Amino acid sequence: MATQAKTMPKFKSKHALESKQRRYGYLFCLPFIIGAVIFVLYPLVLSVLYSFSDVMVENQKGLVMRNWGFQNYDEIFNVDVTFRENILDSLGNMAINVPVVVIFAFFMASVLNTKFLGRGFARSIMFLPVIISTGVVVSLSSGDLAASLMSAGDRFAASDSADAIQVTQTFENMLLQMGLGTGFVDFIIGAVGRISEITNLSAVSIVIFIAGLQSISTSIYEAAYIEGATKWEVFWKISLPMISPLILLSIVYTVVDSFTSDSNAVIYQIHQQILGGVNDVASAMAVVYSLIILAILGVVFLILSKIVFYQD
Repeated sequence: MATQAKTMPKFKSKHALESKQRRYGYLFCLPFIIGAVIFVLYPLVLSVLYSFSDVMVENQKGLVMRNWGFQNYDEIFNVDVTFRENILDSLGNMAINVPVVVIFAFFMASVLNTKFLGRGFARSIMFLPVIISTGVVVSLSSGDLAASLMSAGDRFAASDSADAIQVTQTFENMLLQMGLGTGFVDFIIGAVGRISEITNLSAVSIVIFIAGLQSISTSIYEAAYIEGATKWEVFWKISLPMISPLILLSIVYTVVDSFTSDSNAVIYQIHQQILGGVNDVASAMAVVYSLIILAILGVVFLILSKIVFYQD
């Protein structure tokens, strides 16, 4: 009984400490929860309501919503042909971007993970497109100043574009003469034609893969080499399985980034609808587009979750 009496206060103090830590955890998460409700959940619910409504602005009442049923969805699928074309265009870009970005990012991360002179500078260069494509630089690139500077060099750009088209056609004909399939050749040409976009999309994935490769213990590689494993076997049996969860993360990130990029045709069309004051149709487009993204992410999880290796 004496021993039980001595252990009870310790149990109570431990339980009280866990409750206190839990309360502090909720307190620290409270700003994020409030922000998510105000800036994510509320606009999401409002967008869904707009998509089923006819939204009008009246002088005395302000914003007025009238039940519209599925007419907005009927318009974007059966009336507005541009939306369907933009959806297919976005799916095609995603189908090219995701595999190329993931393979390129993993290759560059493997190179940048090795020791060589100037490795830190090389890593900075690979992440530089993310910095360039954000903030003030984007504003300048889309402003009147950049437009005027670009228009001044139109005559040079036109000649370069003609040369680039000729080189592309020559390269395509060479691949076709090698007996490669038309679909594979179109994939290669599409990937080569968007080198700048792929480099930009790969920056975050490169950082993710470098962190994953550095987290693998060197003792595992040493043990494998002692047992006589080759570098090719080490790659397929150790590096790739242990970094597979990060490959899944990179694929998910690239899919979302490709679908939500400012250069995406669907995103641009939705912005134009909102700026034109057609909020109900734009909301229907956003809802459909979000459901498509969620469906693709669900398929990716179902396929890749069976081959992802999680180390205990």
